[in-house]
Amino acid sequence: MTISLILAWVAVILTVMTVLRYIARISGNKKLNVFFHKVHIPFGTLLIIIGGIHGILAGNPAFATLADFEPAPVLFTFNWGTACYVLALILALTYLLRKKMKRKWMIAHRIATAVMIVFLVLHVYDVGIRLPKRLFQSNQHAAAVTQLSSESNNSEQTSGQAKITSSDTSANIITFSGAQLKDGVYQGTADGYKGTITVSVTVKNGQVTAIDVVSKSDTDRYFDQAKSLLEKIIGQQSLQVDAVSGATFSSAGLINAVYNALQNAVVSGTLQVNNIKLSEIH
Repeated sequence: MTISLILAWVAVILTVMTVLRYIARISGNKKLNVFFHKVHIPFGTLLIIIGGIHGILAGNPAFATLADFEPAPVLFTFNWGTACYVLALILALTYLLRKKMKRKWMIAHRIATAVMIVFLVLHVYDVGIRLPKRLFQSNQHAAAVTQLSSESNNSEQTSGQAKITSSDTSANIITFSGAQLKDGVYQGTADGYKGTITVSVTVKNGQVTAIDVVSKSDTDRYFDQAKSLLEKIIGQQSLQVDAVSGATFSSAGLINAVYNALQNAVVSGTLQVNNIKLSEIH
């Protein structure tokens, strides 16, 4: 999500600001030392709060809405970001226990800081440096729809053409989504929200008559909504159907899985499809 990406950068900035406390201290500059001494604890507290919120939102695709949102799909899995957050909590704990730890607390505090910086660098390297481009878009929903369909502007027209072609009286050729298919049962896979989606597609008399879900990893709540697409695909005999609002990524996985299955069924023509790549899901 865009907000998660923004919070990630805020967390990075806060981490740098808290580390500058030590640099200011050894620099000998009194003004800098006083300033970073005053903001050290507030910045550290904000880092824990914002880092936690980022962790809860992280793992949701970049253009996810509140309807698509799933809490903490990444926070409670092992990754460098979670390790950074654990170190931030340890830093807070060493400060709170400073009286009991006496002189040892500062040593532990600095060691934890150094380790957290290393983990942060590894985390940034792992996920890559990304900027919240969607922050400057006036309509995030429109952007999501644009990504989901490379030909969304003429999807209705193409669907209508597919229906006309499917009853072509001159050539007596039945097509599905712009391609002629041979009968049979075909299996295909594609990435969904949380993992691979596998479907079995039945073609009879050149048309798709059944689509069965063989396996999936997506959350039932969203996947069940997305399954309504299968009836539309069969009813319209087209893969150019709109994603289900609130289940965008499961929808994409189903469309792509059917498309993948029918690649081996094409006799002539080209399947017209919203072939969506979900390589940027967080």
